[in-house]
Amino acid sequence: MSGSEMILYGYGIVCLCMLLFNIVYNAAQNSHDGRLEKKTEYFCREIAKENRVPDERELNSLYRRLSNINNLVALERALELSKETGDEQRLLRYRRQIRPVLFRLAEHYGNREDIQAAYFAYFLFRQNARDEEKPESSIQDILLNYMEKESLYCRVNTLQALCAFGRPEVLVEAVEIQDQRAGFFHDKILTENLLSYTGDHERLTELLWESFERFSVGTRLAILNYIRFRTGKYIPQMFGIMNNEDADKELRLAAIRYFGKYFYAPAKEILLAFAADKDPANWEYAAISASGLALYKGEDVAAVLMEALHSSNWYIRSNAAVSLEAQDLDYLELIEVVGGRDRYAREMMMYRLDSRRIAQEEKEHGAETQREKLPISGLKGVAV
Repeated sequence: MSGSEMILYGYGIVCLCMLLFNIVYNAAQNSHDGRLEKKTEYFCREIAKENRVPDERELNSLYRRLSNINNLVALERALELSKETGDEQRLLRYRRQIRPVLFRLAEHYGNREDIQAAYFAYFLFRQNARDEEKPESSIQDILLNYMEKESLYCRVNTLQALCAFGRPEVLVEAVEIQDQRAGFFHDKILTENLLSYTGDHERLTELLWESFERFSVGTRLAILNYIRFRTGKYIPQMFGIMNNEDADKELRLAAIRYFGKYFYAPAKEILLAFAADKDPANWEYAAISASGLALYKGEDVAAVLMEALHSSNWYIRSNAAVSLEAQDLDYLELIEVVGGRDRYAREMMMYRLDSRRIAQEEKEHGAETQREKLPISGLKGVAV
């Protein structure tokens, strides 16, 4: 047998093995899907039963059943399907009935591998966030142990669950545990989760600020961004960070953004100084300050922004142009910038003016389209 024939036969054997593998895999997958469907139907029937309080034997049986992760997946699917039927009262009743089981399951899955613990935390997040009654505090305490696990998914899912129904004190403790982990997840993930919190944001913010100095820079940055989106009551604290030259750069930038959202007259001079700084090493301070100055008025602000338009940095020019639009300058003043000798400044202002014109045309076109879609009865009394 020649070498080419051996290669051809070998290739045919590989193809045959791949075909057999696909057949076996599809058969196994179909079998698994069929079992999952039957389990889901079983739980749908359990949820649909008339109002009857399960006894201890039934709860023990349910615990044993849900100790298998596949059955927990089936229950989650059944709960979602039952929600689609619109019988919220029956669904809420069933959740209350199985709450003692959830406490035991929290301990069970806390001792399982990370992927199963992650799914159980996700299950709690999905099924308890919509309840008026919150899970027992003991479940929250057990979930804190989940934050110690190596799996990033487990910690993120656990934080989501605690943000859905946790007490502020427990949530802060979870953030502290996460902060001490070697595999810290991105500050934006932490900020988004804190913003999703369904409890007392004011109390949560107070507790986070009390522990602020103990956190790492990444966690502190997430907290500052969370505060910026939630409240304007931390102006003195933010002003102190913005003026602290020893503070981390990212924290100072977060504080600058805060004063671009909440007006504070004393911050104006600091923002002007940052925006006027021509040192290329400080371009981030200049760019973010130029953006924040949109909230502040005055000839000094307009002068600094016009000067910033001559920067070699695109971000500084772009933010300065946007803030100049917010200064309510008349058309001739803007034309003065456009007609200047600086090509970069001229192009940036032309870009902003064109963007504003296009946005206005789209707005007017949208309004016209909406008028055209009005029913005949809605056109009575409308001049056309």
